Amino acid sequence: MRPDYRRDGFTLVELLVVIAIIAVLILLLLPAVNAAREAARRAQCQNNIKNITLAVVNYESALRKLPIGINCGEGSMWSMHILPYMEEENLRNIMTVGENKRGNFQWAHPGPYRRPLKKYYENIQAVETTISLFRCPTAPMPSNQYDVSSDSWHVMARAPSSYLACASGLVTNQNVPRCLTNTRSTKMDGVMYGHSKDDPARPIELKKIEDGTSKTIMIGEALHDSITVARRGRRPESAHGDRKDHWYIGSDDIDIYNDASEALGSTGVLPNLQLQFECTIKTSRRAECQALQLSFSSAHPGIIMAGMCDGSVRAVEESIDATVWSGMGTRSGQTSLKQRLPR
Repeated sequence: MRPDYRRDGFTLVELLVVIAIIAVLILLLLPAVNAAREAARRAQCQNNIKNITLAVVNYESALRKLPIGINCGEGSMWSMHILPYMEEENLRNIMTVGENKRGNFQWAHPGPYRRPLKKYYENIQAVETTISLFRCPTAPMPSNQYDVSSDSWHVMARAPSSYLACASGLVTNQNVPRCLTNTRSTKMDGVMYGHSKDDPARPIELKKIEDGTSKTIMIGEALHDSITVARRGRRPESAHGDRKDHWYIGSDDIDIYNDASEALGSTGVLPNLQLQFECTIKTSRRAECQALQLSFSSAHPGIIMAGMCDGSVRAVEESIDATVWSGMGTRSGQTSLKQRLPR
């Protein structure tokens, strides 16, 4: 009787072939999986901007004016004013802005701290609060970072932001004019610009946007440079700004008339601007560094998401014509309406 040589399993060669086939299939599927994940993150980012712009629109509907972009000498940002319109009224209520007889309500602390629970430091707790609507899920940044202002005041766990309000379609330097204020001389042309006691600004009403609310940018994405912020550690930032850092609610730098780009951007700078050198206090190419800080930018491949003044959200290609992009940031006719957006 002959022995039975039938096999119950794979040979080594067959097993290797099967493994190779599975590996190839996985490699073919990975781009599709990654694309699906990015599509979901992009949709979430779009939803964030939608909710933020609607909060601003509701603010304008209630008060008949858009919020001030930043208030120099006080420190508050546009994002603080819309908190009650995005279901964050409790957070808004713990904050106090300005000064009274007992002292100043601060956005930072003179040095490192353990628990800044005194009444005059409640604003610090607010800027350390992570708000998911201000974070693009594609953006590579931590939930909180150590930040030191230009006058060496500290926030040990400040929450970064992914979104800036549009102050201008022409400005490329956050210090000219200082605080990006809108006065008779500066004529800031965006929808949310700076204000100060020295240069008081009158807020804009939506009906005053002559180019049309659907064609004018209100909010745009901006990449917070968490790597540079972490590398600089506890070193104070230059008064002129030497890092692309973006935050929300309030700021000690803005309180002392510095670094408007923490909350404001300009379409006078092309989207996704990149420099091939590091911006430092000693750099001789300060103009380019100032432009970088005001630029709208994104981690989404090839585009940035922008919220328009009518509450809609558009994906803008980074290859957009500079003149068209500049006009999208103005409220009153830097380009003709036919040129404003690609069809």
